[in-house]
Amino acid sequence: MVSGIFIIKPMVPIGNIPMMEHVVNLLKRNGFLLNSSGGEVKGTREELLQQSSTMADIVKIKFIEGEFEIPSCYYEFAHRFRDQDGKLYSGFIAKSADKIFESTNFYKKDN
Repeated sequence: MVSGIFIIKPMVPIGNIPMMEHVVNLLKRNGFLLNSSGGEVKGTREELLQQSSTMADIVKIKFIEGEFEIPSCYYEFAHRFRDQDGKLYSGFIAKSADKIFESTNFYKKDN
C-alpha cells in the first residue's frame, strides 16, 4: 500500500458555513479539481449530511520497478446538520460514501 506515506483523507467540518455550495464555489475559484461523481455536493439537508471532496493530486513515486504517477490524498468537506431533537448527525450515507472514495480515481492531470 503506497498511501502509507500520505494523509489520505483529512475531513474538514464546515458547520459554520451556511451552505456547502459556498465551499464548492470557493474551492473551484481557487483552482481545485472537485470530485463530481454523484454531483459536486453529495447528500442533502434532509439526509442531515452534505459532503464534497477534492480530487487527489497525482504525484510521482519511485518504486523498485520505476517511477510511477499515482493519486495521493484528497480533502473531504462535510456539513452535518442537527436532527429534530437537536443532535448533530454522526452517521454516514452509503450512497455518498462510495462516491467520495472516487476522489482517488486516476485522472489525466492537465499541466
